[in-house]
Amino acid sequence: MWKKIDRYLREQALNINREKELEMNRRGFIAASLGLLGVLFLGSFPFAARALKPENKPKLPAVRIAGLDELKVGDSRPFQYPHDNEPSLLIRLAENKFRSYQIKCTHLGCPVYWDKATYKMTCPCHNGFFSVEDGSVLAGPPQRALPAVELDLRADGVYAVGLVPVEGHEGV
Repeated sequence: MWKKIDRYLREQALNINREKELEMNRRGFIAASLGLLGVLFLGSFPFAARALKPENKPKLPAVRIAGLDELKVGDSRPFQYPHDNEPSLLIRLAENKFRSYQIKCTHLGCPVYWDKATYKMTCPCHNGFFSVEDGSVLAGPPQRALPAVELDLRADGVYAVGLVPVEGHEGV
């Protein structure tokens, strides 16, 4: 009786042939695996092409920060660059030596200020200290340097003309 039921199911229900159900040998498995790898490899071409395409970043506008005679040596001036929600700070270190950084601390985003007495940029939230020469971390919890604002000294003043990317923090 079971043989009749089995034969009936084989003929009627999906035409199942149990003897050849798992007929995958090593060659068939390798061929299927290589075919899948080939499809995945070809499918990655658009992503690789996009990653290798040179970026056309929009050029940031030049923004006048201050006149050459408006800041004394050791003084600083806050400004917004490149957008209204990006606070930055211009510091005059010598007669013709200026430095500028975005002042959101790289630890938690607290505003960094210029401390003329210690010649350091200080984050008051967790006692982070940054070098005024290159924006690098001197002490405290921050792990990355402050992003620098590229400056251009012109006859009519100091201009912010771009951002200098920080290593490990290129998105800024």
